[in-house]
Amino acid sequence: MENNNFSFDPTQWVNIETKQQGTPVPAANGQTQSGQVTNPQSSPTDFSVELQKAKAVAEALTSRGANIAESYDDYLKLGFALADGLGSDGRDIYHALCAQSAKYREADCEKKWQECLRRKDGRTTIATFYKMAQDAGIDLSAISRQFLPFPPLRHGSAEESITMQGSVVVSKQMTDNKIISNNKTLQNQPSITAVQSDGGVAEMAEIDGNSADQMLDASAIVNPTFSDKLDINDLPPIVRDAAQHQVTPEGKDKVILSVLNLASGFTPNVCGIYDRRLVFPPFYDFIVAPSGADKGVIPACRALVDPIVYEIRSQYESEHREYLKQKAAYDALSKKEKVNATEPEEPLYRTPIISVNASATAFYQDLAANGGWGAIFETEADTLTQAVKQDYGDYSSGLRKAFHHETIDYSRRKDNEHVYVAKPRLSILLTCTPGQVPLLLSPQNTENGLANRFMFYLLRKSRGWRNVFDDCEETLYEQMAPLGLRFKAIFDNLKAFSKAPLKFTLNEEQKERFNQFFEPLYNEQIGLHGEELDAFVFRLGLTTFRIAMVLTVLRHEEQQPHFNPQGEPLVCTENDFQTAITVASCLINHTVFVYKRLLPHNETPLSTSGKPMTPQELTFLNALPREFTRKEFLQIARQLQLSQRTAERYVGAFITDYNVVVRISTGHYCKR
Repeated sequence: MENNNFSFDPTQWVNIETKQQGTPVPAANGQTQSGQVTNPQSSPTDFSVELQKAKAVAEALTSRGANIAESYDDYLKLGFALADGLGSDGRDIYHALCAQSAKYREADCEKKWQECLRRKDGRTTIATFYKMAQDAGIDLSAISRQFLPFPPLRHGSAEESITMQGSVVVSKQMTDNKIISNNKTLQNQPSITAVQSDGGVAEMAEIDGNSADQMLDASAIVNPTFSDKLDINDLPPIVRDAAQHQVTPEGKDKVILSVLNLASGFTPNVCGIYDRRLVFPPFYDFIVAPSGADKGVIPACRALVDPIVYEIRSQYESEHREYLKQKAAYDALSKKEKVNATEPEEPLYRTPIISVNASATAFYQDLAANGGWGAIFETEADTLTQAVKQDYGDYSSGLRKAFHHETIDYSRRKDNEHVYVAKPRLSILLTCTPGQVPLLLSPQNTENGLANRFMFYLLRKSRGWRNVFDDCEETLYEQMAPLGLRFKAIFDNLKAFSKAPLKFTLNEEQKERFNQFFEPLYNEQIGLHGEELDAFVFRLGLTTFRIAMVLTVLRHEEQQPHFNPQGEPLVCTENDFQTAITVASCLINHTVFVYKRLLPHNETPLSTSGKPMTPQELTFLNALPREFTRKEFLQIARQLQLSQRTAERYVGAFITDYNVVVRISTGHYCKR
């Protein structure tokens, strides 16, 4: 008999604008109290389940630090949605979500809540709340599965207890039998946590702790740090000296990443050949830090490039002062004198640290004015989030092009604006909280490739109090400042190679080992996490090559002069090659972790009509091996308590509607 267990799926409620009243409340077995079987896609849950579900969604939002009520319109809309769906019981949820904003005032929030309870505009339903959460990157389908016992995974009745802990469902198996999950046989464990699998259904994985915060904790990542796997003394002197003030491996990691990223954006006239393309050093990093994580040293790393920034801005200011003098003299001329005079041209504003709080035109103009190179160094990524949300500020396409040095050609007829950058070279270092990641890298920006141009590093939340007066002789910035003068000497030396850029290369053995590292890494990650991850692995390879390039450039600080005037190739040293590979081996773990838990992406296959798979279909698909026969899929269907007819219908849909299975021959099938 087909499994008709009742389940609530918030994703099916997002676009519903009307509420049904008087529908019989379903029991746990999918039947109403009168014995009639309910339709799981049309029957709303009872009030208590609605409240539990809303709390789970709210906890998922607050655990990420997601702010969905920043504007007054959203503030009011959220109040009406919760008041309509939950009545007075929605008060605590409203306060908790509004408190994510710096504008939150408890008394004002309470006054607005009481107003929403009284008024209830009649148009805003609880579905509005779910839509706001979905737009903030919350996986509603995953949360909806918390309100349905997992489909049977074996024959016989096994007592399972399902408890809500934060926004995580913990299922304790009470038998000694083995369970089948995601086509893997797992020994029974004392505590099994449901997490998102590649196919979008719940798979079982052991995890310590009970809160959603742990799902985003870097301690859950295998090999979360890389500096403890390096000999710090083997690093280039500038990198070594930058990291020496840090005590923990994580502290050294964030300094090394920040220094390498900033240096990559300030390394002119160096290039290499990668995949038959000319590439330059700049790369993109995203450091994700939960609220309370210690990231104070990251802003201090800007001391590495501040002398260069200061010099370029000083040059502009000097040119601008001279322009003002010439312009005043020109304006003082008579009309007759101006006929033979040339009006002075105002110099373009130049700065290598490019502000993200700008229109797309201003962003491109700043990049062009600085010769097509620069850096974004933003410790509050929500500044960029707000900019790209606006039509005038959406320069995400420019960020994607700059990563591969593709021409940026931007024109607007209205104001006669035109910008042309032939080979943009831009480094980006962003830091933010986990909740800000899906707000910046929306489903569109995940789909269009902006997300996979970044490599991610997740910091752990700080635990306990530390001595805030320890080692207070110098500020973090003052500790880094001497490195800025040393790096400026390298920068100045590189400027001399503008006509004949230095060529970076790996030696032949390193090239072979590079491929030997990335080919199995690619196969492993695609096998574990699906083909959606291939672009991340491809671009990790390019980023690794660029990291090796930057390390090699910084290594030349030890030489006098820093670079051979004859422009000999920069061959990567063995130490720098090993460092780049070690960093890559760590970053892939962080990147996959963030991709699976934070980046908004649709892992649920869609039919030709755009309809997602049902939870039952997804469970069945995940239980199938890569290649299977009709006999095998019917056997698995019996284990899942699906009828033969239902199993056959599901496999047919996998082939024709969802395009996730291929028919090889009669009774023989293979997953795509």
